[in-house]
Amino acid sequence: MSAHFATLLAWPKVKALASTGAVALLPIGSTEAHGPHLPLSVDVVIAEEVCRRVAARLDAKGVGSVTFPPIAYTLTDFAAAFSGTVSLQGDTARALMRGVIEGIAHAGFTRVLICNHHLEPAHFKLVHEAATEARASTGAKIAVADHRRRPHGPRLGEEFMHGGSHAGGYETSLMMAAAPHLVDEAARRALPDLQVDLPARIKAGAKDFLECGGVDAYFGTPASATAAEGHRLFEILAEVSEAALEGD
Repeated sequence: MSAHFATLLAWPKVKALASTGAVALLPIGSTEAHGPHLPLSVDVVIAEEVCRRVAARLDAKGVGSVTFPPIAYTLTDFAAAFSGTVSLQGDTARALMRGVIEGIAHAGFTRVLICNHHLEPAHFKLVHEAATEARASTGAKIAVADHRRRPHGPRLGEEFMHGGSHAGGYETSLMMAAAPHLVDEAARRALPDLQVDLPARIKAGAKDFLECGGVDAYFGTPASATAAEGHRLFEILAEVSEAALEGD
């Protein structure tokens, strides 16, 4: 068995892989501002890299996989004030995700793993809802990896749990590991630390990054990011994702 990318395959090959029990991997991200040092595609790049590492883990166990094209548009109200961010209405985003998941299941894949890295709470809720609806309509086993929850979250670091975790040391490290050519190093090193407890601000009622104090669409410590830390984080994310699949 081995890992495959759906966009590179003709339909008979996709059908054959589905018939052998290959796992379908679906990366989900967003198109939104991630500070002055990272591209709009951060969540998509990270989700795709997690899928790549999960596929390698499955391949080592003799389990095949097919990674489908990512979902790159969804609800992203918190970054809506920044140029380039594209936010969908919640119902539209949920319907889009449900339709894609159902389409994968209807193609014959009985096991689907969703790897989402857009962490806006309202969006992640939609991911779970779309998966539940698709599960009910297709009968497929659909797992949603959710690394926010204990015991996984604390392993990803203090910034992830209580800091910004948006375009800070956490996400910047991941990008330096997955796609260093997309990181503006000069801008990254020049950014001052911005210590904001983003989850607490959101729970207190903040509606967007500006209300949270992120006037440049970043929080945390991007200047402290390293590729080595990114690789460490990716291994945790891949481990959590694989565990979600095994527990579906």
